[in-house]
Amino acid sequence: MPPISVVLAHEESALLQTLAGSSRKQFLNLATVNAAPEVREVVARLRAQLAVVDLEIVNLSELGELCREFPATAFVSTHRLADDVMWSQSLAAGAVDCRLASDIPRILEAAERYIAIKEVRKAPAA
Repeated sequence: MPPISVVLAHEESALLQTLAGSSRKQFLNLATVNAAPEVREVVARLRAQLAVVDLEIVNLSELGELCREFPATAFVSTHRLADDVMWSQSLAAGAVDCRLASDIPRILEAAERYIAIKEVRKAPAA
């Protein structure tokens, strides 16, 4: 995966640190935030290609606003009790995926998949 700028927004600082530690090697710029107002500010400042946001600090309505305001940013939502309904609602809001907050490998997999798709779309046709 090419280096990208990422925003991690999560209420639980221990999980945030684990996720940041797991992904820090893969990303160019990595910012962590733990409040909804900071998400918009930091995504804009970093021009983040990816934001992983906890649905306990950013509700689905706010997620939809963020997805519309930052169409170049892939939003992966997380929640400690993520289920199929939350997944459907997150995708309807504009997120690229919704995962259990504790499932760090799957969160990173969703991010890598989105970035790979984006790179293929940017590549010139042969």
